[in-house]
Formats: sequence, structure tokens, C-alpha cells
Amino acid sequence: MYIPKEFEMNDSAEITNFIRTHSFGVLFSNTEGRPVATHLPFFYDSDRNVLFAHMAKANPQWRDLDGQTGLVVFSGPHAYISPSWYGEPASVPTWNYVAVHVYGKCSVLHGQDGLDTLLKNTVQFYEPHSDLPARSNEPFYQSMMKSIVGFRIDITSIEGKAKLSQNKSLAVQERVVAQLHETGNSDAVLVSQWMQRILRTPDR
Repeated sequence: MYIPKEFEMNDSAEITNFIRTHSFGVLFSNTEGRPVATHLPFFYDSDRNVLFAHMAKANPQWRDLDGQTGLVVFSGPHAYISPSWYGEPASVPTWNYVAVHVYGKCSVLHGQDGLDTLLKNTVQFYEPHSDLPARSNEPFYQSMMKSIVGFRIDITSIEGKAKLSQNKSLAVQERVVAQLHETGNSDAVLVSQWMQRILRTPDR
């Protein structure tokens, strides 16, 4: 991902929180010589530096996944930025957004125990009080599990980008924050909140 220095995310705790908050990502890999992508919910084990997920067995992407370097894109809030908000001449439109790219080696989980653990951790992450893990041995759930394939991605690198007008003056950033908030659009408001956290100050 192209990341100018001023937009680089370097705080590991912030990146971890971002991945968990925006955990519905897109897995990119190659299948039969062509790029493919699947939208999936991921469980991020930050202690082991591993992503876990599963997909339908009918999805051909998993068949060539083992051993590949995969890319998972996690997208956050984004919003159009009008040049009219800058209050400066010779300005152009742009887009503010936050995104994290995760790269790593993919491994298909072939054992039942690995799939059981993956599903338990995933369900408990998204629904902590669910009783599904305790019922996983019931025939219905055992049957459903036969139609999915679990995999892990051992992470080799993570890139984070928060493009939030950091290359503009403090006055311009404040005007953009105000305009984004006034739109009432949920993504725009979230972008304004991100901007408020990183607003440039004279001593930065």
C-alpha cells in the first residue's frame, strides 16, 4: 500500500484495535493463475500474530491457498472531502479514509480440532454469550461444519494508513472536521472523530 509518511499508522495497539473493530475483511490470493477475493469475518489472535477465518468449501479460493502469501484488507470509515471546505484557493477534492493491510502465509486447517477451536474463538469474539460452542457436537452443527474450510494466516507484515488531512494546516483540518460532522453521514462523522484524535497542534 502506498503510504506517505504523514499518513502512516505506527501505534501497534491502535492497529490491533482497528483490525478487531473492522474485522470483516477481504482476503486476496491467487487461484488457478488469477487474483481472487473473498469477504470474510476474521478472528485476530494478536498474541500469536495470526489471523483465523473460514470460508465455504464450495468456494474454490481455499484449494490453492495453502502456502500462499495472502493479503487481507480491513477497511474503516471513509468520506469525500470537498475543496470548498478548505477555504483556500487552488484546492482539489480528495478522500479521507483509514485502512489496514495484513500480509502473511496461509495454511488450511485440515484437522477437526483446529476447525473446532477456530469456530469457538470466532463465535465468542462476535457473540461472547452465545451457547453455540457448547452445542457444536450436535448433529446439525457437525453437518454444517462439513461444508466449510478453516485457515490461518501467519502474519509477516502489517501496514496501516490513516489519510486524514494531516498534510493540511490546523485551521483547514478543523474546518474539514466541522463540515464532515455537519453532513450527518455515519462514515463522515467517524472520519471526523478520527481526525479530532490526530489534529495537528503547534508542538507536533
